[in-house]
Amino acid sequence: MKYALTGAFCCLLSWCYASGQSQIDSIITTKGAVTLITCGSAISTFQIGDGKNSDYDYRIVDGNVVFIRPIVANPRTTNLVVREGDNIHYMILAFREKVDLSRLKYVLSASNSIKKTTASPEQKPVEEEPEVVSSDLDTVTVGRIADDFMRQKKLNHQYEATANDITLSFGQAMSLNNMVYFCFRIKNKTGDPYHIGRVTLMHKTLKDSTVLEPMPVLYKKIPAVINGRGEQNVVYVTAIQTFKKNDEVITVLYDHLNKNQVVLYTPASALPKYMISK
Repeated sequence: MKYALTGAFCCLLSWCYASGQSQIDSIITTKGAVTLITCGSAISTFQIGDGKNSDYDYRIVDGNVVFIRPIVANPRTTNLVVREGDNIHYMILAFREKVDLSRLKYVLSASNSIKKTTASPEQKPVEEEPEVVSSDLDTVTVGRIADDFMRQKKLNHQYEATANDITLSFGQAMSLNNMVYFCFRIKNKTGDPYHIGRVTLMHKTLKDSTVLEPMPVLYKKIPAVINGRGEQNVVYVTAIQTFKKNDEVITVLYDHLNKNQVVLYTPASALPKYMISK
């Protein structure tokens, strides 16, 4: 009888433990999309396999957000270790040919002491960036240039990304008066209005591919909403940058209401040749 009670107690304890667990045991990646991992505390360790794995590329942003993507045709399944704050997560990292984009977003732990400028797909988006960062900016002139640049028709469908039926395509870029103008096209394939939130622009350099340099938006020309089945050009203006041939511009577009985001990697080779330094 004592043995039976002990066994029953152990089963109950095991059930309670399993029911209370919310740990993620696997992370899925796929071709042509970025997997987003968000932690509640700053990440101190992020190791794929034995640390020398060359099948995946990853970037840590704001200390607690990770973008990860496969960089070979058939990446191997391996382990992933993430240490953030007092939490250590041991997971399996795997590749799937086809996967629903909703499965590419993971929250490993609840927000703890992360600064307010950080947002994850499961949290309320941060407040939109101010239209003008620099008080010395001639907004009238820049606004007119941005308005003209927005009307350009050139689109490069080779560089576009889609998430939740929202497609972000790179259009064109130019440098003028120590500023860079980026034009993108947003296509809303859903039947509902798309509310454009903030955008994050980052520069990944060949010199140090482990670091993402932020490119603060000085001015933007965007509509507040893109109607269902509609599309619209948008322009973002940043300070002048020095781009090398193998650098990348990473654009993260956030939706205010649905907390979705589209991540676009644009190689510097897509920029006008005069903007690329040798």
